[in-house]
Amino acid sequence: MAQRAGYMCSYPDCRQLTIGPSDDRRSGLTMVGVGAHITAASSGGPRYDGNLTSEERASEANGIWMCQLHGKQIDDNPSRHTADDLKRWKSQHQEWVFARIASADSLLKHGITNISIENVGPFRQRTSISLGRHNVVFGLNSSGKSSLCESIAAFAGGVNFENFRKRWRLFGAGSPSMMIEAAVSVNGARTTVRLSEEPVALKRVPKLHQTRLHIEVNGNVAAHWPRSLFNIVYLDSQSLKPNRIKDPFRRDLRALAPQLGMSEDQVWDALREELFCSSTFGSRIRRIGEYRAEVRSAGSDFFYETGGLAGSEHSFALFDVLLRMIRADPRPTPWMIIVDSSLFLGLDSDNKRRLVEALTQLDEPAVQTLVCVNYETDAIDLKAADGEKWVGSSVAGALTVHSFL
Repeated sequence: MAQRAGYMCSYPDCRQLTIGPSDDRRSGLTMVGVGAHITAASSGGPRYDGNLTSEERASEANGIWMCQLHGKQIDDNPSRHTADDLKRWKSQHQEWVFARIASADSLLKHGITNISIENVGPFRQRTSISLGRHNVVFGLNSSGKSSLCESIAAFAGGVNFENFRKRWRLFGAGSPSMMIEAAVSVNGARTTVRLSEEPVALKRVPKLHQTRLHIEVNGNVAAHWPRSLFNIVYLDSQSLKPNRIKDPFRRDLRALAPQLGMSEDQVWDALREELFCSSTFGSRIRRIGEYRAEVRSAGSDFFYETGGLAGSEHSFALFDVLLRMIRADPRPTPWMIIVDSSLFLGLDSDNKRRLVEALTQLDEPAVQTLVCVNYETDAIDLKAADGEKWVGSSVAGALTVHSFL
């Protein structure tokens, strides 16, 4: 019973470890957990069930592993902690323990650990990529960097999934029968989500809608996938896209807002203080109008309106705003920031290194990152700059993925 519980208390959200070393006991162990009966061993005990046989009362199935505190609590309050409650807690706890074991092959315990892609862009065959906390993806143009980024971002749902659907013309006549699968770990417990196209098996189906979205969660068919596990922001250059807004800073904030689950006005409202500061890249931003702001970049003595910022100043100010929003999120689920090569190309080599080093050194928030580069020299430089945390490289089609702790 204790082993199936991982020697941890099964009371909801307790998970107290109940075993440890002892220098004095013959076994070499000290045990502070108890095997509590779900239904009492004898009449008059808590939750006694007269329909059980003596063998059933003594079986592992009739026990639940607890720390001593909660073992005492459930027996002293049997009307509040019913047998059905205890059975449910036991099942949920063992599933949680199994999920931690299932993710043991990954060095990453909080974030997306693996992504598999099939029939998306150049990935015609199933391709699987293991990810670290920080990742640098190298590939030439048309090698699949954007396909990889869009596939990962799609798991966040919302505007990211809609952009993914539109680009690859999914769920219609001539759809590519795509499949994307992601494994995400939250504090060591892994969940696998698979999204794919499935033929609609009906006689009267319009030719334009012959496939539909098929969802599996941990191998089981599901009506929805847990989007809340995937907090993903995909940053690419909005300057390459048609847009009537002239100020590039406002264009990027407008694209950023729905990925954060916010409106454009809510993002601007975050700048309502006279002076907005961030310690990550040192940008100091102050709002001077409805959709206007000035930025004083690190090392500068002057504020400049956002429309006149240099490429690196613009990028660092955008990241400072983004990181402020992420820090304000109280949820325990991890965040991932994807930087497309179109945005990364706007930086010189020193600022590329500065961007990646700052993101990899973040402790709060502890974000996961994926940065795409077009040039092998950039990949080599970034790998060398953070060599102590480098854990390996993998090849996915024409892409090389360097992973870091």
